[in-house]
Amino acid sequence: MIQAWMRGVLLIASVYNVAWSVFLFWSPNSYIKWMTEGAQTENQWVSYQAIGILVVAVMLFVGFLKPLKFKWFIFLSFLAKLMGGIAVYLLIMESAFTKKFMFHLLMNDLVWLFPLLAIVLAAFKSEKSR
Repeated sequence: MIQAWMRGVLLIASVYNVAWSVFLFWSPNSYIKWMTEGAQTENQWVSYQAIGILVVAVMLFVGFLKPLKFKWFIFLSFLAKLMGGIAVYLLIMESAFTKKFMFHLLMNDLVWLFPLLAIVLAAFKSEKSR
């Protein structure tokens, strides 16, 4: 059964991802400088990351509206958060770790995994109990 807190998490995650995507569109170079601690000044993959984050935000918002009907969108968002950190590590960070990258990974991807997984499991369990 989908509980009220789950819908709240989906709405907050959607708004957060829209804000993050807008930041990446408006200021990609400051993001790159911060993440790589000045080793890079620009990277073409940031605009693709922003688009991907915006797609995730839309899927989360649709999942917020009808979580049982669009449980696959929530599941895809979970997978995007799971794989997004790997993509950033390989494409943007060029396989380098920095403390700021680890902070980014924790705050933008890993923190959302547990609530999204709980929501996805509840949605699929709710479908089986019908």
